[in-house]
Amino acid sequence: MTSPETTISFETTLDNHIVVSNETYQLILEENRLLKQTGEPPDGIFLARKKQLLARLEASLKAIRALDKTEARRFRFLIDKAQEVVLKTLLLDRENEQLLLKCTLGVKPRVAAPRPSQTHLQKIYGRH
Repeated sequence: MTSPETTISFETTLDNHIVVSNETYQLILEENRLLKQTGEPPDGIFLARKKQLLARLEASLKAIRALDKTEARRFRFLIDKAQEVVLKTLLLDRENEQLLLKCTLGVKPRVAAPRPSQTHLQKIYGRH
């Protein structure tokens, strides 16, 4: 049988992970707005915030991995909630990657092809 401390630890760890996951989603959402509004990659300050949050997310995942998995069934609703936030975040991050790719590649300059002369077109189509 599990002790109340184990149950609290399991629930608290999942609650903390959901909080960090929601913060991650909000930061990715902010990045999405920046990319759409400015068309520019995020600045160094934003990237530093993202890196700090990533460290917190990794610590949260490490804490989850250390939990007793036999308790997982009792907290399925919290696990589902965490997975939902993570999936939303991943989808939005994928969109951000595409926007970032557009930002970094830039717009290709249009090359104007010279207009063919009437004589050239007649030669192509066999009418001399």
